[in-house]
Amino acid sequence: MTDTQQAFYVATNGNDSWSGRLAAPNADGTDGPFATLERAQSAMRATGIRDTYVRGGSYAMARTVTLTAADNGVRIMAFPGETPVFSGGERVGGFTAIGGGLYAAATSATGLDLSIGGVRQKVAQTGDWNAGDAKSGWSVLEAAAGGASRTSLRIGAGDGAMAAVLAVGVQPGTMVQTFDTERLSDTIVGVASIDAGSRTVNFTQAAKYALRSGGTYRLLNDDAFIRDAGEFAWSAETGRLVVKPQDPGALLSQGAVVARLGTLLSLNGASGVTLQGLTFADTSWDGSALTLTNSSGNSIAGNRFVNVGTAMTLTGSSANAIEANRMEHLGAGGIKVTYGSNGNRIGANSMDGIGEVLKDVAGIQLYGTSGTLISGNDIRNSARYGISIKNWDGATINTDTVVEYNRLYNTMTETADGGAIEMLGRSNLDTRTVIRGNDIRNVGGLATDGSGWLDRQKSFGIYLDDMANGVTVQDNFIQNTGWASVFIHGGDSNTVTNNFATLSNPRERFIRLEWVPSAGTIGLLSNNRVTGNVISSSTGTDYWEFWTPGSYNVSGNLLQGIRGLNGGDTVSSGLFANPAAGDFRLGSGAAAALGIHELDWGRMGFAPLTVPGIPSPGGGAGSGTAPATGTGGAPAAIAGPAFSPLAYIASYADLSAAFGANAAAGAAHYAASGRAEGRAVSFDPLAYIASYGDLSAVFGTNGDAAAAHYIGSGRAEGRSVSFDPLAYIASYGDLTAALGTDRTAAAMHYIASGRAEGRTVSFNPLSYLAANPDLAAAFGTDTTRADLHYLGSGRTEGRSTGFNASAYLAANADVAAATGGDLTAAMRHYILNGRLEGRALSPAAAPAPARAAAALLPDSAMLAAAGVG
Repeated sequence: MTDTQQAFYVATNGNDSWSGRLAAPNADGTDGPFATLERAQSAMRATGIRDTYVRGGSYAMARTVTLTAADNGVRIMAFPGETPVFSGGERVGGFTAIGGGLYAAATSATGLDLSIGGVRQKVAQTGDWNAGDAKSGWSVLEAAAGGASRTSLRIGAGDGAMAAVLAVGVQPGTMVQTFDTERLSDTIVGVASIDAGSRTVNFTQAAKYALRSGGTYRLLNDDAFIRDAGEFAWSAETGRLVVKPQDPGALLSQGAVVARLGTLLSLNGASGVTLQGLTFADTSWDGSALTLTNSSGNSIAGNRFVNVGTAMTLTGSSANAIEANRMEHLGAGGIKVTYGSNGNRIGANSMDGIGEVLKDVAGIQLYGTSGTLISGNDIRNSARYGISIKNWDGATINTDTVVEYNRLYNTMTETADGGAIEMLGRSNLDTRTVIRGNDIRNVGGLATDGSGWLDRQKSFGIYLDDMANGVTVQDNFIQNTGWASVFIHGGDSNTVTNNFATLSNPRERFIRLEWVPSAGTIGLLSNNRVTGNVISSSTGTDYWEFWTPGSYNVSGNLLQGIRGLNGGDTVSSGLFANPAAGDFRLGSGAAAALGIHELDWGRMGFAPLTVPGIPSPGGGAGSGTAPATGTGGAPAAIAGPAFSPLAYIASYADLSAAFGANAAAGAAHYAASGRAEGRAVSFDPLAYIASYGDLSAVFGTNGDAAAAHYIGSGRAEGRSVSFDPLAYIASYGDLTAALGTDRTAAAMHYIASGRAEGRTVSFNPLSYLAANPDLAAAFGTDTTRADLHYLGSGRTEGRSTGFNASAYLAANADVAAATGGDLTAAMRHYILNGRLEGRALSPAAAPAPARAAAALLPDSAMLAAAGVG
């Protein structure tokens, strides 16, 4: 029988011999929480209790904890308001200075992952690496003497620096990272041996691709390579970890954390499990911090993954909800969903810093799945893909995938021949895939050949590669790619419509159609449709590029700055509202004539939350915050319109400083801790726009853009929300009849037409309260309740809305002096105090002493009291 009223607790000051039923040790130290998750697991298995709360602090894990069918239905959650960290690292201390800014400590062999104070450090390498320069630190290779090889390379004939490294020799544990010329994929393997005479480096394992001359490589993890602060390496000769810290004091006081485990938590055959509010940290670059194998119906929500390899991997695991997690500084990728994992929902996750060690990775990658929903994720700064859907063979077919409303910025930063969203379709099947509503910006592309580096090489916003068929690409915004916004490579029956794109480099096209010769006749394209797109170019280069394009319909597109194709397009101007200010809403009436509609900007970068919040300890199974339901999936704790992560961030200065305009990070914070802390959305983006004419002109009714403005600059400029939507409705009978109490509709009306019509807010809720003593007694100075009362019944009752604050001040000299003649302060005073004190409302009704005192006020005070000072 399940005990839904109780829970176990784990704490850093716990003891596995205790009952685990107390959240903290008792006064006499005889009972309290457990010390380890493993002990809580065994206790849950032995009882009907299925909840464990983990208190804040760091938990060093010596081995992977595996949940099986015996753990079905358990919930492992952060204690509300606290941050527990499961670490797969070993904390190494005892560092001593060895000169040159270097510090060393004895430990066992270390790999490529180390952090100090939670900040990932850089493993030492050959070459002069500089942060922010993806080309730096790589050496150009020559093919092995026998030709392109997967197991060896030769250093360049004229590379004196690398010749010197080989002459000295490398120590055991040195690694080599290699890239083919296309920089499709990198491999990290051990160095088996070197031969300085033949300039050859031999590998312990084969690389993914044969290495041709012009490829790139670097050697890793030898303390002789350490140059700059923030680097580390293993010294095999001395058996010590060597670090050149940026802050020696932090290293000496905190030590360094060396990743040891590859996986912290594994679900194997488990279902109905919830993992929420936890932090997973310090795992190796080639591991996955969380794995799900044959595990379905689980909820992974509101967690953080930092300084891990891959955040999580699903294999044969279906119907899982993965939402509102934060993933940062990943040695490899974010989320892998593989081999028979179907019907999973991946939404509102935030990823930043993808591929900081291994480069051939993605924020989200699928292979061998069906029915996956990838929605509202915020993915930034990826060495390769943002989202990748791979079909290499019959075992990796993907069908019925929906990729929608994701924000993908700065992808393909260190690789080429890929895209922000990439789909490989070698099985030549109808995939029934939808890619819609995504915001794609800045797709890099970096490769090499015999002549050197190639920038913006083979990079695409949306890349339908190798016979990807049956894909609908619709309602996406695409800006600043290498070769094309959309590339269809050998695919059939794909539709590209109602996408907005800006083209800014001469190599960049909107659409590229190309045959795949290596696939033979099935690599020929047919029946692809590219219509109703909005394309603005600053280069004048044709928006299309065709290489044996097969049958197609490319027409009916709306263009600016470029010519049309065969007379089937419309050329216009002013396509976007204010592109210089980053406002790419439609600005041309020509769009409607072509059936082109506005993009749903407000949905980009966020998805509704479905997993309930963390329940209060002891509250039982039904005590948690309700799942996100209602309009737009708004969390139940937030009333009004759909929950906006950017409005949530804008509501709090600390969140604005921490997350900026990262919507997914805001959603993750709310799910992980904000909801439990009682945080809510108080910032009204539309009311903010309505408060300023310049913002109305720039943003229209784009609430997310307004929230981002406030976060980025409005708060610092001293801007605030002064427009009261309900008071605006109350000011006009026609608006009251039409809008009721719809705040959102009111703000939108004022922005769209009310300001231009000369409408103003004349209804003053404080004045209404002051004029009606029964309302003042009931509502105090709650202006929202006053607005709602007037709209609901006060107007029809014929209630007075006028209160003469100037007369009140003139009749009460002490109030005038205390408030400085502020009319709003005067109304508040009357509502809260003056009404109860029986104060006079006008000089004529005031007692003689009060009139005399008022007469003695200085002229400035009297003018202020009259509202003209």
